[in-house]
Amino acid sequence: MLLTACSMASSNVKITDIVASSKSKEAVASFRQGLLLADQGDGQKARASFIKAIEQDPKMAIAYVFKASTDFSPKEFTDDLNKAKENLDGAGEWEKIYYDYNMTFLNSDWKKRLELAQKMTTSFPDAARAHVELGNTYLAGNENDKAKESFQKAVELDPKWVGGYAALVNSYLFSEPKDFKKAEENALKAVELAPTSPGVEIALGDCYRAQANLEKARDAYSKAIGLDPNSPVAYYKKGHANSFLGNFDEARQNYMDGAKHDDVKFGYVMNIGNTYLYAGDYKMAMQYLMDECAKMDAAGETKDRTTIAKFNCMDACTNIAMHSGDAAKVKELSAMEGPLNTEITNDVGTQEAKMNQKAGELYWQAMTNAMEGNYDAAKAKAEEIKTTLASINDPNKLNGYEFAMGYTNMKQKNYAEAIGHFEKSNPANSVYNKYWLAMANEAAGNKDKANALYKEVADYNFNEIGYALIRNEVKKKLSTP
Repeated sequence: MLLTACSMASSNVKITDIVASSKSKEAVASFRQGLLLADQGDGQKARASFIKAIEQDPKMAIAYVFKASTDFSPKEFTDDLNKAKENLDGAGEWEKIYYDYNMTFLNSDWKKRLELAQKMTTSFPDAARAHVELGNTYLAGNENDKAKESFQKAVELDPKWVGGYAALVNSYLFSEPKDFKKAEENALKAVELAPTSPGVEIALGDCYRAQANLEKARDAYSKAIGLDPNSPVAYYKKGHANSFLGNFDEARQNYMDGAKHDDVKFGYVMNIGNTYLYAGDYKMAMQYLMDECAKMDAAGETKDRTTIAKFNCMDACTNIAMHSGDAAKVKELSAMEGPLNTEITNDVGTQEAKMNQKAGELYWQAMTNAMEGNYDAAKAKAEEIKTTLASINDPNKLNGYEFAMGYTNMKQKNYAEAIGHFEKSNPANSVYNKYWLAMANEAAGNKDKANALYKEVADYNFNEIGYALIRNEVKKKLSTP
């Protein structure tokens, strides 16, 4: 049997990565291949390798843990962690820590996750992967400077490991303070280390997209397709570039091409829905998403994956209705979301998941009340969110509360109060929340602050429902003298 991380840690041998406990050399080789692919951003192929490792050794706990990170539904994630738990007796120390670390996602316990991530780096100080996980945890807690320090430490420990550079790329692209040139430098280093990897070429394309160099980004995604014509993400990312270039028919074709290679049947739906928003037709976007949602039960996908896909479509439509000011539609759609959300929550099965579900329902009730002018009721529902989530250890748990309060105050023209709440809704990590912070500042007469925020929003260039809702409006606003 391979030495476990626990037994090796007691010697003078440096532990530089997870030592997978298994009697099967073949399973360990498959697991290692999965790690390599995951580090390079190829989640679909990584998943296949983790599944192969499990087939070769069904008692390999760490393979279940890493397969969970590639899963497509909360049920799959929960089931894989339960299988890992069943087989932890033969696992090493780090494998057990990794299991506990991932369990914190089920109970929304960021504080415990941080303790475990810190334990990884103190128990295995020479392991670059441990420092990346610590950095990821800091990011989730909005401690961005500490995150970047951890990622940099990973690169210093293992300058030939792609994972450290990939983490730096994402942190510079999406976490304040952003630095797109530094992101590009780290992506180029990853490409140098893994020149045949479509995943790192995609990461480089993302850096170009962040800098509004959309043609160059599209070329990088095309190169990724050349490296692996079966990479769904490469087609999807090329579709994003074409969406922002205004090539909507091409983008939709890119998304459909990606779907041909995707293990998930519905990976194209949200992307195509967004193209109609970018084209300025929110009614068509809603119609498309609702039509696709109606077809999903007959598509032959597993029930849990179908449920999460239907929920995502419904939630996108609810957000579109809210942004367009249709309170009746928000009420109708959020009610339709309810049974889907209950099903997903039951698949997770934790009390914290139930609290988050209730908070989500309260959020839409608060928003509907605010849209209808029932401001006291809106604030009362928002306060219920706060009470419901009081025991959860997550720094971002009140983002929905803060946004609902900001929106309600905005409707009441209490702009100073709205600004205060929007600032606490984590606008650094939500382009849509940042848009509303800009709106509140503009309404309050803070023109320079508003314009600076609008500029950040307009140049976001990453595909999501929040950006799709406001991109055209903000670009038009900035182009008007």
